[in-house]
Amino acid sequence: MAAVTDLTRALAFAAEAHANQRRKGAAQEPYVNHLIEVADLVARATDGADIELLIAALLHDVVEDTPRSAADVAQAFGARVARIVTENSDDMALPKDARRRHRIAAMAAKSQDGRIVKMADVISNLRAVVVSPPAGWSADRKLGYLEGCRQLIDAGRGASAMLEEVFDQTARDVERVIREAAAFEIEGHAVAVRHLENAVGQQVHLIYLPNTGCRPLAEADMDAFCLTLARTFPSATVQQAQAIYEGRRRPILLARIRTDSTDAIVATAQRLCIEFDQRFVGVEVDGRYVRIYADDTA
Repeated sequence: MAAVTDLTRALAFAAEAHANQRRKGAAQEPYVNHLIEVADLVARATDGADIELLIAALLHDVVEDTPRSAADVAQAFGARVARIVTENSDDMALPKDARRRHRIAAMAAKSQDGRIVKMADVISNLRAVVVSPPAGWSADRKLGYLEGCRQLIDAGRGASAMLEEVFDQTARDVERVIREAAAFEIEGHAVAVRHLENAVGQQVHLIYLPNTGCRPLAEADMDAFCLTLARTFPSATVQQAQAIYEGRRRPILLARIRTDSTDAIVATAQRLCIEFDQRFVGVEVDGRYVRIYADDTA
């Protein structure tokens, strides 16, 4: 009974820490779905015999992607869980390409526990690249991501034969789906593929600059916002507004843009993320809301 309550306590911890996060694909699933999928893969690879390993699977992104620290994890769930989570936490101060290189180089040196969690994480992320890819990803971009996943798993083989088999099959299926635009299955079950798409005719896109830092916005911010939009679009309607995010009221900037190019909207949102130091920028099309990230890895 204590093991079960430890696991449910970890799930509650993860759900609270990641409460305002979504996956980066068009379906925008709650981020906790990914954590549960990783824990499920680990559980099936280990027959559910190692509760601390399952807890680490649930918490594997909590240090990297939330304000929680390794010390918080250690205090709540012990040193071993904190070690596994730390092994699977990238240094977000590094540029994206440097993080990828370091991730592959460090894989072989991880503990068996750490490699098991990372393999499950990679399988979940690779499935997501097909089922609900990040906005704007081309087939070549997806194939490049697949190759990076293969390099990472190859660098850490020997930790779990079952997870390696699942990854290898997933990689073959993903490559076939990307190259042939074929149907995708997970463990024999067909899965609907979600994309951010335009209907026939010119769409009106709404871009939200969410002010994730909750700072006062000045006239210079509106000028910079308009300048960024004007680099790509001949016209837009812009305004200041108020929003509630993470329980706090904050000033935000909005833009309404007529365009046939969803890719141009995604690129502009990513540029706004960088220029305004935002964790994400929101895009709405036909009443559907998608978060766009500057660092759009899955």
